[in-house]
Amino acid sequence: MSDTARTWQEPLPDLVLNEVQTDNESTVMTPAGDFADWVELLNRGEDPVDLGRARLLDQSDTVGHVGSELLGPGERVLLWADGSSDPAHLPFNLAASGDELVLEIDGQAVDRLATGPLDGDTVWGRYPDGGAWAPSARPTPAGPNGNDPGASLDPSDHLFGAERLHQIAIAIPDASWRGLQASEYDEQPGSFGFEGAWFDPISVRIKGQLGSLRTLDQKAAFKVDLDDYERHRLRGQETVTLNNMVQDPSFVHEYLTYTLYRALDLPAPRVGWAELAVNGELWGLYLVLETADDQFLARWFQDPSGHLFEAAYGVDLYVGHEDSFEYDEGPDETDRSDLTELAQVLDGAWDEATLTVVRGHVDMARFVRLMAVEAVTLHWDGYTTANNYRLYHDPQTDLFTLLPWGCDQTWVDYWYMPYTGYGRLFQFCMAVESCRAAYSVALVEVADTLDALDLASELDPLSDWLADAIAADPRKEVSLDQVAAELEATRVTLETWPDQVRALAEGG
Repeated sequence: MSDTARTWQEPLPDLVLNEVQTDNESTVMTPAGDFADWVELLNRGEDPVDLGRARLLDQSDTVGHVGSELLGPGERVLLWADGSSDPAHLPFNLAASGDELVLEIDGQAVDRLATGPLDGDTVWGRYPDGGAWAPSARPTPAGPNGNDPGASLDPSDHLFGAERLHQIAIAIPDASWRGLQASEYDEQPGSFGFEGAWFDPISVRIKGQLGSLRTLDQKAAFKVDLDDYERHRLRGQETVTLNNMVQDPSFVHEYLTYTLYRALDLPAPRVGWAELAVNGELWGLYLVLETADDQFLARWFQDPSGHLFEAAYGVDLYVGHEDSFEYDEGPDETDRSDLTELAQVLDGAWDEATLTVVRGHVDMARFVRLMAVEAVTLHWDGYTTANNYRLYHDPQTDLFTLLPWGCDQTWVDYWYMPYTGYGRLFQFCMAVESCRAAYSVALVEVADTLDALDLASELDPLSDWLADAIAADPRKEVSLDQVAAELEATRVTLETWPDQVRALAEGG
Protein backbone atom coordinates (compact mmCIF):
# COMPACT_ATOMS: atom_id res chain seq x y z
CA MET A 1 0.00 0.00 0.00
CA SER A 2 1.43 3.39 -0.97
CA ASP A 3 2.00 6.21 1.49
CA THR A 4 -0.88 8.11 -0.09
CA ALA A 5 -3.38 5.30 0.29
CA ARG A 6 -6.20 5.90 2.79
CA THR A 7 -8.11 3.35 4.88
CA TRP A 8 -11.79 3.21 3.86
CA GLN A 9 -14.25 3.93 6.71
CA GLU A 10 -17.92 2.92 6.78
CA PRO A 11 -20.17 5.99 7.01
CA LEU A 12 -21.73 6.49 10.44
CA PRO A 13 -25.44 5.59 10.71
CA ASP A 14 -27.90 8.43 10.13
CA LEU A 15 -29.29 8.46 13.69
CA VAL A 16 -30.54 11.85 14.88
CA LEU A 17 -32.26 13.62 17.73
CA ASN A 18 -35.84 14.14 16.54
CA GLU A 19 -37.87 15.53 19.44
CA VAL A 20 -37.02 16.66 22.98
CA GLN A 21 -39.29 17.65 25.87
CA THR A 22 -37.57 19.33 28.81
CA ASP A 23 -40.69 19.97 30.95
CA ASN A 24 -43.24 17.15 30.71
CA GLU A 25 -46.22 18.09 32.88
CA SER A 26 -48.97 16.03 31.25
CA THR A 27 -47.88 14.87 27.78
CA VAL A 28 -47.00 11.22 28.37
CA MET A 29 -46.24 8.95 31.32
CA THR A 30 -43.48 6.42 31.85
CA PRO A 31 -44.50 2.78 32.36
CA ALA A 32 -44.11 3.50 36.08
CA GLY A 33 -46.68 6.30 35.90
CA ASP A 34 -44.36 9.34 36.11
CA PHE A 35 -44.21 12.47 33.96
CA ALA A 36 -40.53 12.30 33.00
CA ASP A 37 -38.81 14.43 30.37
CA TRP A 38 -37.88 12.55 27.24
CA VAL A 39 -35.76 12.40 24.10
CA GLU A 40 -36.80 10.79 20.83
CA LEU A 41 -34.20 9.39 18.42
CA LEU A 42 -34.97 8.69 14.76
CA ASN A 43 -33.18 6.45 12.31
CA ARG A 44 -33.17 8.73 9.29
CA GLY A 45 -31.14 6.34 7.17
CA GLU A 46 -31.88 3.36 4.94
CA ASP A 47 -30.16 0.72 7.07
CA PRO A 48 -30.75 -0.59 10.61
CA VAL A 49 -28.80 1.11 13.41
CA ASP A 50 -27.17 -0.82 16.26
CA LEU A 51 -28.12 1.35 19.25
CA GLY A 52 -25.33 -0.28 21.22
CA ARG A 53 -22.92 1.94 19.27
CA ALA A 54 -24.72 5.14 20.36
CA ARG A 55 -24.71 7.20 23.51
CA LEU A 56 -26.24 10.50 24.59
CA LEU A 57 -24.54 13.17 26.71
CA ASP A 58 -26.10 16.13 28.50
CA GLN A 59 -24.48 19.52 29.17
CA SER A 60 -22.60 18.10 32.18
CA ASP A 61 -21.21 15.30 29.94
CA THR A 62 -23.14 12.63 31.83
CA VAL A 63 -23.26 9.62 29.52
CA GLY A 64 -26.47 7.79 28.77
CA HIS A 65 -26.59 4.58 26.74
CA VAL A 66 -29.56 4.48 24.42
CA GLY A 67 -30.09 0.72 24.08
CA SER A 68 -28.72 -2.39 22.46
CA GLU A 69 -31.34 -3.37 19.88
CA LEU A 70 -31.43 -2.67 16.17
CA LEU A 71 -33.48 0.37 15.12
CA GLY A 72 -34.92 -0.10 11.65
CA PRO A 73 -35.09 2.56 8.92
CA GLY A 74 -37.65 5.23 9.81
CA GLU A 75 -38.09 3.83 13.30
CA ARG A 76 -37.76 5.86 16.47
CA VAL A 77 -36.99 5.18 20.11
CA LEU A 78 -38.19 7.12 23.17
CA LEU A 79 -35.78 7.61 26.07
CA TRP A 80 -36.89 8.85 29.49
CA ALA A 81 -34.60 11.53 30.96
CA ASP A 82 -35.32 10.83 34.63
CA GLY A 83 -31.92 10.03 36.16
CA SER A 84 -32.48 6.26 36.02
CA SER A 85 -30.08 3.67 34.63
CA ASP A 86 -32.89 1.31 33.60
CA PRO A 87 -33.25 0.35 29.92
CA ALA A 88 -34.86 3.13 27.84
CA HIS A 89 -33.97 5.61 30.61
CA LEU A 90 -31.16 8.16 30.77
CA PRO A 91 -29.02 8.80 33.87
CA PHE A 92 -29.74 12.54 33.80
CA ASN A 93 -32.64 14.94 33.87
CA LEU A 94 -33.22 17.76 31.41
CA ALA A 95 -33.27 21.41 32.50
CA ALA A 96 -36.45 23.28 31.54
CA SER A 97 -34.42 26.48 31.48
CA GLY A 98 -32.19 25.09 28.72
CA ASP A 99 -29.93 22.13 28.15
CA GLU A 100 -27.50 20.71 25.60
CA LEU A 101 -27.57 17.21 24.18
CA VAL A 102 -24.91 15.51 22.10
CA LEU A 103 -25.56 12.24 20.28
CA GLU A 104 -22.47 10.14 19.61
CA ILE A 105 -21.91 6.99 17.60
CA ASP A 106 -18.65 5.11 18.09
CA GLY A 107 -17.45 8.10 20.12
CA GLN A 108 -18.06 10.61 17.31
CA ALA A 109 -20.67 13.37 17.60
CA VAL A 110 -23.33 12.93 14.93
CA ASP A 111 -26.00 15.34 16.20
CA ARG A 112 -26.48 17.94 18.89
CA LEU A 113 -29.19 20.26 20.21
CA ALA A 114 -28.93 23.25 22.53
CA THR A 115 -32.44 23.89 23.89
CA GLY A 116 -33.78 27.15 25.23
CA PRO A 117 -36.54 27.58 27.82
CA LEU A 118 -40.04 26.45 26.87
CA ASP A 119 -43.27 26.21 28.82
CA GLY A 120 -44.41 22.85 30.14
CA ASP A 121 -45.71 20.32 27.61
CA THR A 122 -44.00 22.02 24.67
CA VAL A 123 -41.15 20.46 22.71
CA TRP A 124 -38.22 21.04 20.43
CA GLY A 125 -38.82 18.96 17.33
CA ARG A 126 -37.75 18.47 13.72
CA TYR A 127 -40.35 19.30 11.07
CA PRO A 128 -40.86 17.12 9.15
CA ASP A 129 -39.21 14.17 10.91
CA GLY A 130 -35.46 14.59 10.64
CA GLY A 131 -35.84 18.12 9.24
CA ALA A 132 -35.24 21.57 10.69
CA TRP A 133 -35.63 22.25 14.42
CA ALA A 134 -38.52 24.35 15.73
CA PRO A 135 -40.35 24.77 19.04
CA SER A 136 -43.87 23.36 19.12
CA ALA A 137 -46.88 22.93 21.39
CA ARG A 138 -47.73 19.71 19.54
CA PRO A 139 -45.67 16.97 21.18
CA THR A 140 -45.74 13.58 19.44
CA PRO A 141 -43.66 11.21 21.59
CA ALA A 142 -42.85 8.00 19.68
CA GLY A 143 -44.97 9.24 16.75
CA PRO A 144 -44.48 11.24 13.55
CA ASN A 145 -43.94 14.96 14.06
CA GLY A 146 -45.86 16.01 10.97
CA ASN A 147 -44.87 18.87 8.71
CA ASP A 148 -46.02 21.87 10.73
CA PRO A 149 -44.93 22.75 14.29
CA GLY A 150 -47.86 25.16 14.55
CA ALA A 151 -47.80 28.90 15.14
CA SER A 152 -48.90 28.78 18.76
CA LEU A 153 -46.68 27.78 21.67
CA ASP A 154 -49.66 27.54 24.03
CA PRO A 155 -49.90 23.86 25.06
CA SER A 156 -53.55 24.31 26.06
CA ASP A 157 -54.44 24.67 22.37
CA HIS A 158 -54.18 20.88 22.23
CA LEU A 159 -57.36 20.63 24.32
CA PHE A 160 -59.54 22.75 22.08
CA GLY A 161 -60.63 22.98 18.47
CA ALA A 162 -62.04 20.48 15.99
CA GLU A 163 -58.82 18.62 15.24
CA ARG A 164 -59.15 15.69 17.66
CA LEU A 165 -61.74 13.87 19.73
CA HIS A 166 -60.17 13.37 23.14
CA GLN A 167 -60.58 10.34 25.37
CA ILE A 168 -61.17 11.41 28.97
CA ALA A 169 -61.82 9.27 32.02
CA ILE A 170 -62.94 10.09 35.55
CA ALA A 171 -62.69 7.61 38.42
CA ILE A 172 -65.04 8.37 41.31
CA PRO A 173 -64.63 6.16 44.42
CA ASP A 174 -67.73 4.91 46.23
CA ALA A 175 -67.46 7.45 49.06
CA SER A 176 -67.13 10.31 46.57
CA TRP A 177 -70.04 8.95 44.54
CA ARG A 178 -72.25 9.03 47.62
CA GLY A 179 -71.02 12.54 48.38
CA LEU A 180 -71.98 13.78 44.91
CA GLN A 181 -75.39 12.14 45.20
CA ALA A 182 -75.95 13.92 48.51
CA SER A 183 -74.70 17.34 47.33
CA GLU A 184 -73.76 17.66 43.67
CA TYR A 185 -71.88 20.96 44.04
CA ASP A 186 -69.57 19.74 46.80
CA GLU A 187 -66.17 18.73 45.44
CA GLN A 188 -65.16 15.12 46.00
CA PRO A 189 -61.81 13.35 45.53
CA GLY A 190 -61.27 11.21 42.45
CA SER A 191 -58.88 10.54 39.57
CA PHE A 192 -58.69 11.97 36.07
CA GLY A 193 -57.36 10.36 32.90
CA PHE A 194 -56.47 12.04 29.62
CA GLU A 195 -55.18 10.10 26.64
CA GLY A 196 -53.34 7.58 28.78
CA ALA A 197 -52.07 10.00 31.46
CA TRP A 198 -53.59 9.83 34.96
CA PHE A 199 -53.85 12.50 37.64
CA ASP A 200 -54.52 11.40 41.19
CA PRO A 201 -55.87 12.81 43.41
CA ILE A 202 -58.10 15.48 41.89
CA SER A 203 -61.46 16.93 42.92
CA VAL A 204 -64.64 16.62 40.92
CA ARG A 205 -68.14 18.05 41.22
CA ILE A 206 -71.31 18.08 39.17
CA LYS A 207 -71.99 21.33 37.29
CA GLY A 208 -75.08 22.90 35.75
CA GLN A 209 -78.22 24.77 36.70
CA LEU A 210 -81.91 24.23 36.05
CA GLY A 211 -82.12 23.06 32.42
CA SER A 212 -78.65 21.49 32.21
CA LEU A 213 -78.30 19.99 35.70
CA ARG A 214 -78.29 16.18 35.64
CA THR A 215 -77.72 13.53 38.29
CA LEU A 216 -75.20 10.69 38.25
CA ASP A 217 -77.97 8.44 36.97
CA GLN A 218 -78.26 10.75 33.96
CA LYS A 219 -75.72 12.55 31.79
CA ALA A 220 -74.20 14.70 34.52
CA ALA A 221 -71.77 17.48 33.58
CA PHE A 222 -68.56 17.83 35.56
CA LYS A 223 -65.99 20.34 36.68
CA VAL A 224 -62.61 18.81 37.52
CA ASP A 225 -60.06 20.70 39.61
CA LEU A 226 -56.65 19.16 39.01
CA ASP A 227 -54.91 21.44 41.50
CA ASP A 228 -56.81 20.86 44.73
CA TYR A 229 -54.54 18.27 46.32
CA GLU A 230 -51.34 18.35 44.27
CA ARG A 231 -49.94 20.59 41.56
CA HIS A 232 -51.34 18.91 38.48
CA ARG A 233 -51.59 20.60 35.08
CA LEU A 234 -53.24 19.35 31.90
CA ARG A 235 -51.48 21.14 29.05
CA GLY A 236 -51.02 24.02 31.46
CA GLN A 237 -54.64 24.10 32.66
CA GLU A 238 -55.64 23.70 36.30
CA THR A 239 -59.33 23.01 35.66
CA VAL A 240 -61.29 20.97 33.13
CA THR A 241 -64.96 21.77 32.46
CA LEU A 242 -67.03 19.08 30.77
CA ASN A 243 -70.44 20.20 29.47
CA ASN A 244 -73.08 17.56 28.83
CA MET A 245 -74.72 19.42 25.88
CA VAL A 246 -78.17 18.18 26.94
CA GLN A 247 -79.63 21.54 25.86
CA ASP A 248 -77.82 21.55 22.52
CA PRO A 249 -79.24 18.89 20.17
CA SER A 250 -76.75 19.96 17.50
CA PHE A 251 -73.68 19.34 19.71
CA VAL A 252 -71.94 22.28 17.96
CA HIS A 253 -73.71 25.48 19.08
CA GLU A 254 -71.15 26.50 21.67
CA TYR A 255 -68.30 25.98 19.23
CA LEU A 256 -69.95 28.19 16.63
CA THR A 257 -70.96 30.90 19.09
CA TYR A 258 -67.68 31.24 20.95
CA THR A 259 -65.82 31.23 17.63
CA LEU A 260 -67.76 34.34 16.61
CA TYR A 261 -67.11 36.08 19.95
CA ARG A 262 -63.37 35.52 19.67
CA ALA A 263 -63.31 36.65 16.04
CA LEU A 264 -64.60 40.01 17.29
CA ASP A 265 -61.88 40.28 19.97
CA LEU A 266 -64.32 39.48 22.74
CA PRO A 267 -62.95 37.37 25.62
CA ALA A 268 -64.65 34.00 25.20
CA PRO A 269 -63.67 30.40 25.97
CA ARG A 270 -62.27 27.87 23.54
CA VAL A 271 -64.01 24.52 23.14
CA GLY A 272 -63.22 20.97 22.09
CA TRP A 273 -64.91 17.58 22.35
CA ALA A 274 -64.23 14.37 24.23
CA GLU A 275 -65.74 10.97 24.84
CA LEU A 276 -66.01 10.57 28.61
CA ALA A 277 -65.80 7.35 30.57
CA VAL A 278 -66.77 7.34 34.26
CA ASN A 279 -65.54 4.42 36.35
CA GLY A 280 -64.78 2.55 33.15
CA GLU A 281 -68.24 3.07 31.61
CA LEU A 282 -68.77 5.18 28.49
CA TRP A 283 -70.97 8.18 29.30
CA GLY A 284 -70.87 9.73 25.87
CA LEU A 285 -69.86 12.88 24.03
CA TYR A 286 -68.97 15.96 26.09
CA LEU A 287 -67.83 19.47 25.31
CA VAL A 288 -64.43 20.41 26.73
CA LEU A 289 -65.03 24.05 27.67
CA GLU A 290 -62.22 26.41 28.64
CA THR A 291 -62.77 27.39 32.25
CA ALA A 292 -63.23 31.06 33.11
CA ASP A 293 -60.45 31.44 35.68
CA ASP A 294 -57.23 33.38 36.18
CA GLN A 295 -55.53 31.40 33.40
CA PHE A 296 -58.30 32.36 30.99
CA LEU A 297 -58.06 35.99 32.11
CA ALA A 298 -54.32 36.01 31.47
CA ARG A 299 -55.00 35.11 27.82
CA TRP A 300 -57.15 38.21 27.35
CA PHE A 301 -55.99 40.83 29.85
CA GLN A 302 -52.54 42.13 30.72
CA ASP A 303 -53.51 42.06 34.40
CA PRO A 304 -55.51 38.95 35.37
CA SER A 305 -55.55 39.73 39.10
CA GLY A 306 -58.86 41.62 39.24
CA HIS A 307 -62.29 40.60 40.43
CA LEU A 308 -64.15 38.03 38.36
CA PHE A 309 -67.81 37.70 39.28
CA GLU A 310 -70.35 35.21 37.94
CA ALA A 311 -74.02 36.01 37.59
CA ALA A 312 -77.04 33.89 36.75
CA TYR A 313 -80.82 33.83 36.86
CA GLY A 314 -81.80 37.46 37.29
CA VAL A 315 -78.70 38.72 39.09
CA ASP A 316 -78.01 42.16 37.63
CA LEU A 317 -76.42 45.54 38.26
CA TYR A 318 -78.74 46.78 40.99
CA VAL A 319 -77.80 48.06 44.41
CA GLY A 320 -78.63 45.16 46.70
CA HIS A 321 -77.69 42.46 44.18
CA GLU A 322 -73.96 42.63 44.89
CA ASP A 323 -73.82 39.62 47.19
CA SER A 324 -75.78 37.53 44.68
CA PHE A 325 -72.82 37.65 42.29
CA GLU A 326 -70.68 34.56 42.77
CA TYR A 327 -67.02 35.32 43.43
CA ASP A 328 -64.70 33.41 41.07
CA GLU A 329 -61.33 35.19 41.15
CA GLY A 330 -59.72 38.29 42.62
CA PRO A 331 -58.04 39.87 45.61
CA ASP A 332 -60.90 40.04 48.12
CA GLU A 333 -64.03 37.91 48.00
CA THR A 334 -65.96 40.24 50.29
CA ASP A 335 -65.22 43.48 48.43
CA ARG A 336 -68.12 44.22 46.07
CA SER A 337 -67.68 47.99 46.08
CA ASP A 338 -66.87 48.08 42.34
CA LEU A 339 -70.24 46.47 41.61
CA THR A 340 -71.98 48.92 43.92
CA GLU A 341 -70.38 51.94 42.23
CA LEU A 342 -71.55 50.81 38.79
CA ALA A 343 -75.05 50.02 40.01
CA GLN A 344 -75.28 53.46 41.63
CA VAL A 345 -74.31 55.12 38.35
CA LEU A 346 -77.13 53.25 36.61
CA ASP A 347 -79.53 54.56 39.27
CA GLY A 348 -79.03 58.02 37.77
CA ALA A 349 -80.59 59.55 34.70
CA TRP A 350 -80.32 57.47 31.56
CA ASP A 351 -78.79 60.10 29.31
CA GLU A 352 -75.59 61.04 27.50
CA ALA A 353 -74.04 62.53 30.64
CA THR A 354 -74.51 59.28 32.53
CA LEU A 355 -73.14 57.31 29.58
CA THR A 356 -69.92 59.30 29.92
CA VAL A 357 -69.73 58.20 33.56
CA VAL A 358 -70.57 54.58 32.66
CA ARG A 359 -67.66 54.57 30.20
CA GLY A 360 -65.43 55.19 33.21
CA HIS A 361 -66.65 51.89 34.68
CA VAL A 362 -67.35 49.61 31.69
CA ASP A 363 -65.55 48.82 28.44
CA MET A 364 -68.59 49.91 26.43
CA ALA A 365 -67.01 49.23 23.03
CA ARG A 366 -66.71 45.58 23.96
CA PHE A 367 -70.11 45.59 25.65
CA VAL A 368 -72.06 46.73 22.59
CA ARG A 369 -70.22 44.17 20.42
CA LEU A 370 -70.99 41.45 22.93
CA MET A 371 -74.69 42.33 22.95
CA ALA A 372 -74.65 42.41 19.15
CA VAL A 373 -73.21 38.88 19.14
CA GLU A 374 -76.01 37.77 21.45
CA ALA A 375 -78.52 39.15 18.95
CA VAL A 376 -76.85 37.62 15.89
CA THR A 377 -76.42 34.20 17.54
CA LEU A 378 -79.94 34.34 19.06
CA HIS A 379 -78.37 33.83 22.47
CA TRP A 380 -81.53 34.44 24.44
CA ASP A 381 -80.09 32.87 27.63
CA GLY A 382 -77.23 35.38 28.12
CA TYR A 383 -77.17 38.95 29.37
CA THR A 384 -80.17 39.56 27.11
CA THR A 385 -82.15 37.94 29.93
CA ALA A 386 -79.70 38.92 32.70
CA ASN A 387 -78.40 35.37 32.86
CA ASN A 388 -75.22 33.39 32.15
CA TYR A 389 -72.53 36.05 32.19
CA ARG A 390 -69.44 37.08 34.06
CA LEU A 391 -67.98 40.48 34.91
CA TYR A 392 -64.23 41.04 35.05
CA HIS A 393 -62.85 44.20 36.64
CA ASP A 394 -59.51 44.88 34.95
CA PRO A 395 -57.14 46.58 37.42
CA GLN A 396 -55.11 48.08 34.57
CA THR A 397 -57.99 49.93 32.89
CA ASP A 398 -60.28 50.06 35.94
CA LEU A 399 -63.07 48.91 33.62
CA PHE A 400 -65.52 46.03 33.77
CA THR A 401 -65.73 43.68 30.79
CA LEU A 402 -68.74 41.43 30.32
CA LEU A 403 -67.82 37.82 29.48
CA PRO A 404 -70.24 35.44 27.74
CA TRP A 405 -71.27 32.05 29.08
CA GLY A 406 -73.93 29.39 28.62
CA CYS A 407 -74.07 29.55 24.82
CA ASP A 408 -75.64 26.14 24.20
CA GLN A 409 -79.14 27.41 23.40
CA THR A 410 -78.28 29.56 20.40
CA TRP A 411 -78.94 29.88 16.65
CA VAL A 412 -82.50 28.51 16.46
CA ASP A 413 -84.98 30.49 18.61
CA TYR A 414 -86.32 33.73 17.10
CA TRP A 415 -88.53 34.75 20.01
CA TYR A 416 -86.73 38.07 20.57
CA MET A 417 -85.41 40.77 18.28
CA PRO A 418 -82.04 42.56 18.45
CA TYR A 419 -83.35 45.66 20.26
CA THR A 420 -85.14 43.80 23.05
CA GLY A 421 -83.53 42.49 26.20
CA TYR A 422 -83.71 42.68 29.98
CA GLY A 423 -80.14 43.17 31.14
CA ARG A 424 -80.04 46.52 32.94
CA LEU A 425 -76.90 47.80 31.26
CA PHE A 426 -78.32 46.83 27.86
CA GLN A 427 -81.60 48.63 28.56
CA PHE A 428 -79.60 51.68 29.60
CA CYS A 429 -77.69 51.54 26.30
CA MET A 430 -80.93 51.30 24.30
CA ALA A 431 -82.26 54.38 26.11
CA VAL A 432 -79.26 56.58 25.23
CA GLU A 433 -79.15 57.67 21.60
CA SER A 434 -75.40 57.47 20.97
CA CYS A 435 -75.09 54.07 22.66
CA ARG A 436 -78.03 52.70 20.68
CA ALA A 437 -76.44 54.00 17.48
CA ALA A 438 -73.14 52.31 18.37
CA TYR A 439 -75.05 49.08 18.96
CA SER A 440 -76.66 49.36 15.53
CA VAL A 441 -73.22 49.71 13.96
CA ALA A 442 -72.03 46.69 15.98
CA LEU A 443 -74.94 44.59 14.72
CA VAL A 444 -73.80 45.15 11.14
CA GLU A 445 -70.17 44.47 12.06
CA VAL A 446 -71.11 41.18 13.72
CA ALA A 447 -73.34 40.12 10.83
CA ASP A 448 -70.55 40.90 8.37
CA THR A 449 -68.03 38.98 10.49
CA LEU A 450 -70.34 35.97 10.64
CA ASP A 451 -70.63 35.95 6.86
CA ALA A 452 -66.87 36.27 6.50
CA LEU A 453 -66.26 33.34 8.85
CA ASP A 454 -68.63 31.17 6.78
CA LEU A 455 -69.42 28.98 9.76
CA ALA A 456 -72.17 27.28 7.73
CA SER A 457 -69.44 25.58 5.71
CA GLU A 458 -68.16 23.95 8.90
CA LEU A 459 -71.44 22.27 9.80
CA ASP A 460 -71.14 19.24 7.50
CA PRO A 461 -67.49 18.46 8.38
CA LEU A 462 -68.25 18.89 12.10
CA SER A 463 -71.39 16.79 12.05
CA ASP A 464 -69.67 14.06 10.01
CA TRP A 465 -66.69 14.08 12.36
CA LEU A 466 -68.90 13.82 15.47
CA ALA A 467 -71.49 11.46 13.99
CA ASP A 468 -70.08 8.20 15.35
CA ALA A 469 -69.55 9.66 18.83
CA ILE A 470 -73.09 11.07 18.89
CA ALA A 471 -74.56 7.76 17.73
CA ALA A 472 -72.56 5.86 20.38
CA ASP A 473 -73.51 8.27 23.20
CA PRO A 474 -75.52 6.06 25.60
CA ARG A 475 -76.82 9.01 27.65
CA LYS A 476 -77.83 11.46 24.94
CA GLU A 477 -81.34 12.80 25.35
CA VAL A 478 -82.17 13.35 21.68
CA SER A 479 -82.65 11.10 18.68
CA LEU A 480 -80.41 11.22 15.64
CA ASP A 481 -83.34 12.71 13.71
CA GLN A 482 -83.50 15.54 16.24
CA VAL A 483 -79.77 16.12 15.85
CA ALA A 484 -80.16 16.38 12.08
CA ALA A 485 -83.13 18.75 12.40
CA GLU A 486 -81.23 21.02 14.81
CA LEU A 487 -78.23 21.16 12.51
CA GLU A 488 -80.46 22.10 9.58
CA ALA A 489 -82.17 24.83 11.60
CA THR A 490 -78.73 26.14 12.56
CA ARG A 491 -77.68 26.16 8.92
CA VAL A 492 -80.74 28.23 7.96
CA THR A 493 -79.91 30.79 10.66
CA LEU A 494 -76.28 31.05 9.62
CA GLU A 495 -77.23 31.58 5.99
CA THR A 496 -80.25 33.90 6.33
CA TRP A 497 -80.21 35.70 9.68
CA PRO A 498 -77.24 38.06 9.01
CA ASP A 499 -79.18 39.77 6.18
CA GLN A 500 -82.20 40.16 8.44
CA VAL A 501 -80.03 41.62 11.20
CA ARG A 502 -78.53 44.18 8.81
CA ALA A 503 -82.02 45.22 7.73
CA LEU A 504 -83.16 45.55 11.34
CA ALA A 505 -80.01 47.52 12.23
CA GLU A 506 -80.62 50.03 9.46
CA GLY A 507 -84.03 50.77 10.96
CA GLY A 508 -82.86 50.56 14.56
